[in-house]
Amino acid sequence: MKNLTVLLVSFLLSFPAFTSGQNEIVIGKIDTIESQILGESRQLMIYVPNEGPNPIFAKKKYPVVYLLDGDAHFTSVVGLIERFSGNNITPEMIVVAIPNTNRTRDLTSSKAEPNPPMVPEGLANASGGGKNFLSFIENELVPYIDKTYPTEPYKMLIGHSLGGLFVMDALLEKPELFDSYISIDPSMWWDNKKLLNAYNKTNLAADKYKNKSLYLGIANTLEKGMDTISMRQEKGPMVDHINSIFETRDLLKGKLNSQILFGSKYYENDTHNSAPLISTYDGMRFIFDFYQFDIEFADIMDDSTNIVNEMKGHYTKVSEMLGYDNKPDESMVNGMGYQLMELEKADLAGQFFRMNVDYYPQSFNVYDSLGDYYLYIKNKAKAIESFEKALAIKDNPDSRKKLEELKSN
Repeated sequence: MKNLTVLLVSFLLSFPAFTSGQNEIVIGKIDTIESQILGESRQLMIYVPNEGPNPIFAKKKYPVVYLLDGDAHFTSVVGLIERFSGNNITPEMIVVAIPNTNRTRDLTSSKAEPNPPMVPEGLANASGGGKNFLSFIENELVPYIDKTYPTEPYKMLIGHSLGGLFVMDALLEKPELFDSYISIDPSMWWDNKKLLNAYNKTNLAADKYKNKSLYLGIANTLEKGMDTISMRQEKGPMVDHINSIFETRDLLKGKLNSQILFGSKYYENDTHNSAPLISTYDGMRFIFDFYQFDIEFADIMDDSTNIVNEMKGHYTKVSEMLGYDNKPDESMVNGMGYQLMELEKADLAGQFFRMNVDYYPQSFNVYDSLGDYYLYIKNKAKAIESFEKALAIKDNPDSRKKLEELKSN
């Protein structure tokens, strides 16, 4: 069914992921989970792509991003994912943002001794609940999200500062819980570098770290007049933070036979508070480097093109990487087929329409569009067969009208 025209230079269709009401734009909703492990009610901020009554998306499922310090980063991360997924750079993803109730308690991997000025006594006394919080995520939050929302098995964890420390602890202790991790300017100095020392003693070549991805963003927290060379000669609280992150980076880069796909960047022009947005941007580009499928104009116009088989091979690889069935967007493939007919590239258009039937055999629309293709190449019998298949799935007036016209001639 030809329901839109696409520009050849932009084959991918993006759908608005927000819902609009009277005088408002809504990008997500508030949910709540009662935690027996934490002994408290926890608020959640949830974004689900394409949420609404449109039946096209009713059966779609999505990987999930779990976002620490959720109220601080929810809108920016949702915005990035909307932009990336709308341009086929990353998959569409659900975002589960977790606001804090007791940040120091939940995000610190161990109970630290008081060490002013970085760890005053009050902060130390509240610390050390990270393992309990990780248990809450594993045993309560993830099962609740999987039960309540349309999730695929792929999961990502993102955290900043103490949240970045928690991300690093989760990767070390429970690598099977998430598939990818973005740690932004993490507090690896915490508790005399206890977590960093644990990494140094860990065999990252173990099978449990296989196929895990980690991106480490490092902000510029240097004192004036200091650079990344001179800082390594300095000691004390003013350099412990950035030194510990560089030590973490060097350790992970130097770990022989590490199973973890590791990337990092030092953001010389970004502070601790400005680094989250750009680190998340670069982290997603790094982790989903395999996802995007580019189609050049030459790929379409070349008579010997193998672009359809290349696309099939690409999405087979993407499915293997993500751990669930992945395929090109139905409407995008549909639009490409119609555009190719307008360019009088009938054979290639047919390949795209037939590929859509292979990927979406339960969709009436792909058979209706295939019928339009057969009308274009004047194959009446095949057109009738396609429209009949479309109507067998869903009785719709467009297919029926075309079928009746064909049978009456």
